[in-house]
Amino acid sequence: MAVYTEVDDDALAAFLGQYAIGGLRGYRGIAEGVENSNFLVETTQGRYILTLYEKRVKREDLPFFLGLMDHLAAKGLACPTPIHRTDGAVLGELCGRPAAIVSFLAGVWPRRAGGRSSKPADRAPTRSRRVWPTHSRASSNISSATGPRICPSA
Repeated sequence: MAVYTEVDDDALAAFLGQYAIGGLRGYRGIAEGVENSNFLVETTQGRYILTLYEKRVKREDLPFFLGLMDHLAAKGLACPTPIHRTDGAVLGELCGRPAAIVSFLAGVWPRRAGGRSSKPADRAPTRSRRVWPTHSRASSNISSATGPRICPSA
């Protein structure tokens, strides 16, 4: 199970208020994954993935990786795109954990690797190797991407 931190409706609604992605319709935990708490969130404007980064992840590393996701998506790679808050930041805090929202990509993860495919997502690893060298942002350049803490105390 990949939900280690539970999120209540009111805390999530307040967190989503920092984004221009509509109001909360519903959400559910995502079982896949081993390190972070992941949720499929549905708003009045679409579906998104919410990730709460758990204790094994260094907060200071997150701006770099979220910036990399932004960069790869801007270069046309089929990958989730971090959703920026209305203040421009991509990283916030929810229930005492660093948290981010990314775009939802339809589909499922392949249960068995192998074979050739012409699907854009299947070609992503090769394409990412060509795009990666153009990502020059260091985490110190985007460390201002943190934001306010939102979650009622337990």
